[in-house]
Amino acid sequence: MRFLLFVAVTVLLLGLAPPMTPEASAQSGRPLAHLEVTKVTPSVVRADSPPEVTVTGTLTNASERVINDLEIRLQRGAPRATEASVQQAMRSEAPTSTLTPFADIGDRIKPGQRVPFTLRVPLAGGSESLGLTRTGVYPLLLNVNGEPAYGNRARVAESRFMLPVTTLPGAPPTTPAKATPTTMLVPLVGYPRMRQEQTPGSPGVLVDDRLAESLAPGGRLYGLVHAVNQQAGSGSPLNDGLCFAVDPDLLATATTMLGGYRVRQDDGSTRAGTGAESAKLWLDELKKATRDRCVIALPYADSDIVAFGRAGLPDLIRGALDGSRIVRRTLGVKPRTDVLWPIDGALDEPAATQLAGMGITTALMHPDALARPESSLRPARIRTGAEDYAPTAQPTDPLLANALDPGRRSAGTSAQLSPRGDGTPSVQNTLGALTFRATQGFEGGARSVLAPPRRWNLDGEELSSLLRGMKRLTKAGYVRPTSIPHSDAQSSDAAQSSGGTASQGDEKPPPEVALNYPVDSATEEIRQPVLDKLAARNYKVGDLYRSSEKEPAVNVDPAQVTTPLRNGLLRGASSAWRGDPAASREWVDKADDAIESVLSQVQVDKFAGDITLANSNSPIPITVRNQLPITVGVNLNVSGPPGIEVEDLGLLKIPAKGSRNFYLQTDVRRAGKFSVDVALRAAYGGTQLGQARRLQLNSNAYGAIPLIITGSAAALLVLLSARRIVGRFRRASANKANPPPESTPETTTERDRDPDWHPDQGHPHG
Repeated sequence: MRFLLFVAVTVLLLGLAPPMTPEASAQSGRPLAHLEVTKVTPSVVRADSPPEVTVTGTLTNASERVINDLEIRLQRGAPRATEASVQQAMRSEAPTSTLTPFADIGDRIKPGQRVPFTLRVPLAGGSESLGLTRTGVYPLLLNVNGEPAYGNRARVAESRFMLPVTTLPGAPPTTPAKATPTTMLVPLVGYPRMRQEQTPGSPGVLVDDRLAESLAPGGRLYGLVHAVNQQAGSGSPLNDGLCFAVDPDLLATATTMLGGYRVRQDDGSTRAGTGAESAKLWLDELKKATRDRCVIALPYADSDIVAFGRAGLPDLIRGALDGSRIVRRTLGVKPRTDVLWPIDGALDEPAATQLAGMGITTALMHPDALARPESSLRPARIRTGAEDYAPTAQPTDPLLANALDPGRRSAGTSAQLSPRGDGTPSVQNTLGALTFRATQGFEGGARSVLAPPRRWNLDGEELSSLLRGMKRLTKAGYVRPTSIPHSDAQSSDAAQSSGGTASQGDEKPPPEVALNYPVDSATEEIRQPVLDKLAARNYKVGDLYRSSEKEPAVNVDPAQVTTPLRNGLLRGASSAWRGDPAASREWVDKADDAIESVLSQVQVDKFAGDITLANSNSPIPITVRNQLPITVGVNLNVSGPPGIEVEDLGLLKIPAKGSRNFYLQTDVRRAGKFSVDVALRAAYGGTQLGQARRLQLNSNAYGAIPLIITGSAAALLVLLSARRIVGRFRRASANKANPPPESTPETTTERDRDPDWHPDQGHPHG
């Protein structure tokens, strides 16, 4: 009886309770729908902000089932008090404490269908609001519930982001004690596209025409540059706080597109490229955006400096850092040649040591790559293996890096395209992290360097939203945009940002720290076999450069021919291929093909037919042809069978776009038909140029065997003649020693004439 009474009371109480939409559990596995947030207004809540937050976007059914009864709402968590809690919120792990009512956004959505939505929620006030009562950085969850066909009601999509609140609407403004010195890098890095760089007389060849899409309005690279021009042009409060980090290879490729280029097809043929207008428009926008602003030249093709250092290739490090001239020539600005932003913000000691003497005094480093007892944003000196070389490490802000790159899970993934989808949550998280850094996360003597993913995938409107939010934070006193300081100004800048006064006697040099190269970065490096091949090909390029000189009539410097070849090798070590050894090998092979194509333009001409040598010192005629626009010094390397020696002609200079005839003096000691091989080698280093030629020779000169036989016969004849002469002399000497008896001369008779005479001969028998 008591049990029945309890049940009745429970049912009655439930009936009196207000109706509530049940909280659906999150769908396990792959989300059934994709939620894209396109705009959050206001992005930063200030005193003059509207009293409500408006979120707009689209919902796409990503499943193969119909989803019914779709509802959406905002849920809020507590304001963040520690850096760890901010990181937790950005990893989508923050619990929510305030729930707003659901709003309908559609009765039914078919597979693949997109539904736009706009959700408005009051910031403060009744139970339907977010219930904001104080300033801070709040994590928000945008939650979509629905009922999929053949399933229960569930959370089908969600999006998490932060909402910074500097002042409640209508309240008096509040300002932090000190603004955070802040610099934001704007990386302009793509994927290598140039298969063959433009050289005098040869057009550039691209592997495809995708770059034209990125440079055109609506493309990724165009959007980044255009947004800066729109939101942070000349006179903007952000002007000093933005620094472009530009890949010189990207500029070289865009410049090549201006003058007409070819695109390689699958069958090996080429067609005319179509991106000349897009390249011109983008370069014009970029020149405008970089005028009177900080510009850093990244290593060429964003190549892997650490991998070069491990392989002991200082020449390639120096070549990779030589891209500032391209930046200066293309954009008409003076780039910062003293600043290096390595891949993943990480260096190891071999690479750092080999930077000595290359002008690098500041390296933008991830704090995890510095061996410090605790993470800090204060500058430090890097301990290297070179005497008197300790460049300044300016840490990048990991909190901001994680906000800008939400897909980043380890250091080794920072070279990938990111974010891969919706960029608005990334923008909101960054503004929230900046707000936190100026309040609870403030660190005296430090600056915040925003280092986005190198291949930043924000569209133009998303970057514009970020820049607008940064301007609001600047105006509110949370952010102080500053440029990257020069190395000798780090200490005084640190003193000023900590609130102290910097005098020459009070300044303390930054502490010296060792490097801590992340394991994740090491596992993603360019592989050693690829580096070995790259190094071998680079030596060939160096041999050609050292063996060449400018031809006054043509006026082409050897570097104009060899630098594009070296750049091709650097593309094979691009950060784009980290974790993709096959792609890295493929690009080194492309560079190898281009190198061999250039080297083959200096060669020995083919000789039609056989060459007849009339005597033992008949010369061999050859012609060396040079199709390059530079004079090339060569040596002839002739190899043949025994019985022929060829005079070494020494250093030979072949004029640009010309040829020279030579006669190889020979010493032939054989007759008959045989061949010799003639190869050209660079005068310095011995790299083979062109294809070796095999010459067929016919010799009429006596060889060694006929000469030996003839000589032997002559000697035998002389010996026999001498023997007969000696015999005569001996008989003559013997006759003189024993003379015959004297006798009177008699008339010669028949008996004397006939030794067989008989007395009976001549007389008849009776």
